[in-house]
Amino acid sequence: MDNYQVQGRLPSSDGADTPHRRQPFYKPHTALSTTGHWLKTLGMLSPLIIGEFVKDPERRWRYTRMAVIATAALSQGLHTNRIQKDREEGGGQRER
Repeated sequence: MDNYQVQGRLPSSDGADTPHRRQPFYKPHTALSTTGHWLKTLGMLSPLIIGEFVKDPERRWRYTRMAVIATAALSQGLHTNRIQKDREEGGGQRER
């Protein structure tokens, strides 16, 4: 095994390193990631928002727990939906 193979490069005929092939930019999921970002931000800010509007400590804690569970469930649902769409678009390309 020579040095070029250890470094992951193949020698070219003129002695210079060959440029790496660029990976094409594949469909970004900006709409889903933006929604997920705002959902997570809202989940983190929910205790502050709830604390401003609900003065009773028992009810405040109860609403905070419900908000945490709701944002976690919605975030997981968005993630599952994204994976399902990716698998449908991929068709039978991936073999296991």
